[in-house]
Amino acid sequence: MRQRPTLQRRLAVLLLITVPLIWLVSTVVAAYAAHHKVDELYDTQLTLFARQLLSVNMGEHGEGELPVLPKTKKLIRGGDRGDIEDDDIGVAVWNEQGDLLLSDGKGRHFRFDAARRGFYTVSGQDDKDEWRLFYLPAPDGSRLVAVGQRQKLRHEVVRKVIQGQLLPWLLGLPVLLLLILWAVRQGLRPLQLLADNLARRSPLEHSPLPENVPGEVLPMVRALNALLARIAAAMEHERRFTADAAHELRTPLAALQVQAEVMALMPDEAGRQHALGQLQQGIGRATRLVEQLLALSRLDPLQGLPAAQPVDWAVVCRDAMADVSAAAAAKNMQLQLHWQDGAAQVLPLAGDATLLTLMLRNLLDNAVRYCPPGACIELQAAATGLVVRDDGPGIAPEWLARVHERFFRPPGQDMPGSGLGLSIVERIASLHGLCLQLANRPEGGLQVSLHVA
Repeated sequence: MRQRPTLQRRLAVLLLITVPLIWLVSTVVAAYAAHHKVDELYDTQLTLFARQLLSVNMGEHGEGELPVLPKTKKLIRGGDRGDIEDDDIGVAVWNEQGDLLLSDGKGRHFRFDAARRGFYTVSGQDDKDEWRLFYLPAPDGSRLVAVGQRQKLRHEVVRKVIQGQLLPWLLGLPVLLLLILWAVRQGLRPLQLLADNLARRSPLEHSPLPENVPGEVLPMVRALNALLARIAAAMEHERRFTADAAHELRTPLAALQVQAEVMALMPDEAGRQHALGQLQQGIGRATRLVEQLLALSRLDPLQGLPAAQPVDWAVVCRDAMADVSAAAAAKNMQLQLHWQDGAAQVLPLAGDATLLTLMLRNLLDNAVRYCPPGACIELQAAATGLVVRDDGPGIAPEWLARVHERFFRPPGQDMPGSGLGLSIVERIASLHGLCLQLANRPEGGLQVSLHVA
């Protein structure tokens, strides 16, 4: 499998390419600026030298003799540097007819052109070097002065300036690149330490990661700590759920085994039929418990409703009441459905119709199970919410706050149950943004309300 490039490698490669490139661009810019400054300096000197030549009385000098202007000529030749030859500088003075009056160095090869004014860059007559020439005519047009300088002299000065400025940087560039690699490694070290910390952890360790990390890494560490906390809560819930389920299943399974043994020992048919009935009731209770446990195991991991759709409460209420109608008829109970508002206006929300049917069925089933025969159970549907009322015994006030807890059943209950019904109802209600409230009715019985939280 091909190894994916690491963040450290990417940063190192990017910086190792970018830094030399920036250094190279800076060198080019510095060379251009230095060349411009050198040209400006030497052009100013050529202009000054030409004006000084025009101010000299040529009648005192013969042809081929240059008036002595040591400071200026020394300056444009490059100062006291001995590696600059006289052939690098040239001057020429012509009269208005184009006769050469004075010349020095390569000046004798300069071309007379009465129309020329200012600076020109030309090729030499007897060599391939370029020359920088400055033509300056006398105010009265009697003379024309040309002062020239070989371009390679200027290039040599620029080269030495660039060498003096950038050579230390060139020598220090490898050291800079090594420091960059070290800085990248050290800068990303907190990520490596974080990865090592996570790699050393056991699957059961959920303690938070240390937050002494750079600011850029802190949001990721906090997100990981929040994730670890959620995982720890989920695992703790699973452990508690598994322990509670094992505890609750142990009793009905043991009872089923005892009833099966009793039935096998019964000598007469009537005793066996009675034991068989008890066994069937125990199987029914165990089946109901398993169904409720499975329902909770599916509901608990949900963080929301994956496929929420507008709820048709007419269908939901009809299905829920149909599911408990047989049990209610066996106890001669009345099931009533009252619509205070039209079905389309009842508690408008988007949700899962199957889960909402299960929620109402659990509420109605609890009422059927715990109310005496002949009781009346009413389901009221309104735009503000749903209400289930019965005229049964209700719940003792001291236990109202605890009946939501899983596997909790108030003392003194004769009717078998698991204590999970209201937990399932409350979980489905919370997934739909509903609030569950229980209250004893003043005239007797229990009222369960569902409304938007």
